[in-house]
Amino acid sequence: MKPLELTYRPAAVADFDQCLAIDHSYQTQRIWQMAINQSAEAIGVRFQTLRLPKSTTIPYPYDTEELPKRWWEAHWFLVGEYQEKIQAYVTATLETLRPVVWINDLVVAPPLRRQGNGSQLVAAAAQWARQENGRFLMAALPTKNDPAISFLRKNGFSFCGYNEAQYQQRDIDLYFSAKL
Repeated sequence: MKPLELTYRPAAVADFDQCLAIDHSYQTQRIWQMAINQSAEAIGVRFQTLRLPKSTTIPYPYDTEELPKRWWEAHWFLVGEYQEKIQAYVTATLETLRPVVWINDLVVAPPLRRQGNGSQLVAAAAQWARQENGRFLMAALPTKNDPAISFLRKNGFSFCGYNEAQYQQRDIDLYFSAKL
């Protein structure tokens, strides 16, 4: 089956309902686990994948009440549609004090995943970031989102840090960056 070609355009407030209707959850068979090894002379942090006993559906880390607020606060919002139905979107924010652009949300409808649509959204975000004089594109992901971690790594992002208290679910946030 030939992948659907999405048409991309800037989002409008009228698009919010369609964006909310996309299934934001994802399936995973692996998660990332953190191990810390501390001594007087060194601190070592290691992340490694663990295979789950069965495939698990993980909800998006932001609920439907939070998402529109995130979209309003974003500096850039692009949607991808097919036959006038939104199937994907990406939002990004430019930091004011550093030349860094954060991908806040990147969502593709499940039937259209693994067909290059997410990579097209990342490429569009990188292009926008360059126009805004950004030098780095960054994203934060929970350790449960192995599919997105693999996706970012395949798209040229490298691990660059973590935060243990980012999400309401008390998950660890992994940071990834790509030099523009």
